Formats: sequence, structure tokens, C-alpha cells
Amino acid sequence: MKKMGMSDSEKRLLLIVLALLMLVCAYFFGFQKMMEKAQVIEVNNAQDSATVAALEDMVARQAETIQETEEFKSYIDQVIEKYPPDLLQEKSIYLVQQMEDIVGVDYSSISFVMQNILMNFSGARDGELDPVGCYAALSLPFSADYEQFKSLLNYTAEQKDRTTIPNVSVAYDQATGILRGSLTFRMYYLTNTGKVYEDFPATGIESGVSNIFQSEK
Repeated sequence: MKKMGMSDSEKRLLLIVLALLMLVCAYFFGFQKMMEKAQVIEVNNAQDSATVAALEDMVARQAETIQETEEFKSYIDQVIEKYPPDLLQEKSIYLVQQMEDIVGVDYSSISFVMQNILMNFSGARDGELDPVGCYAALSLPFSADYEQFKSLLNYTAEQKDRTTIPNVSVAYDQATGILRGSLTFRMYYLTNTGKVYEDFPATGIESGVSNIFQSEK
């Protein structure tokens, strides 16, 4: 009985198949993993390049950033200087009494809401409490002639402390020529600024039925 042997062509075919198998194994177990590592390295390099570029930009803008920070601090100081650090009800009453005496407008009553928070300046001052913008709201029913009403608006605009009239309603009395209505004053202040509250010269406030307290002598 003859032994079966492999012809040369069969041997060559077998070698080709084995070579192909080795290439496939090398791709899946070697080359593919190397490509994955190369992709990770490429991503990391891109991230590192972006970080380096950001740091270089920060260094290049250092002087500009310092200047902008100093300008912002200067602006905050200017804002703080324009507003009182607090506002007491006594000062609000005094302002109304002054308007009644100087302008001649009559008020029948006053209602107060003293502490209304308007804005919190978060992070405005490093290492210190954040300034808080507040306002006191005064609601006043009033009567005045036309010239007195104009003087009232001018008097409000000329106040040293920031004061506005956000709401006003007026009706004209044809029989007397008097304007009657109600208005709201807002008086603004900033807390947590380090400024000391300055008292005011509350002089000339009298008792009697003709004053804003409607008290009797």
C-alpha cells in the first residue's frame, strides 16, 4: 500500500493559508490594539495642545487681565461711593417733611417698606462680604398745584442720595386747579460696603395737626 504524500503545489497552498492566518492573527491581536493606542495618544496630544494654547493665551493676556481687574475694582468703589450704607426710617420721614416744607406739597399719610433687596454683587470684593443693593419704598397720597408738582420732581432729581419716583398717578381737580394722586419714592443704598452710616440733621420737625405725623399739640 502506497503512502499518500503532499504534492509541491499542495504544500505551497498550505503555506499560503498558514501565512494568511498569521496575518489575520497579527492584525486582530497586535496591529488593531496598536492603532487603538495610537488613537488614544492622538486624542491626549490634542487635549494637551489645547491646554498649552490656553495657558499661553493666559500668559499673553496677563497684563490686560490685571488692568481689567483693577478697572473693575475702581468701578465698584465708584458705585459704592455714590450710595449710603444704610437707610433708616427716620431719614425717610425727614425727606418727606423737607419736601412738604420746601416744595409745598401736602401728604395725607405715608407707608414704608424699608428693606427691599434689588441686587447682590456676588464676588465684587475679594475676601469681603458681597455688597447688597437695596431700596426703601415710600408710598404717599398727595395734593399740589401744577408748579408744586414740577418742583417736587426737580427736588427729587437733585437729591444727593439716589432717589427715584417709579410710580405716580395724578388726577386734576377742575374746581380747585389742584392735582391729587399718589406716588412712590424709592431711596437706594448699598450694605456690606465698609462705609459708616452718617446721621442727618433732623431739625425743624414739629408736632401738631399740620405735620406729616398728624399728631395733636
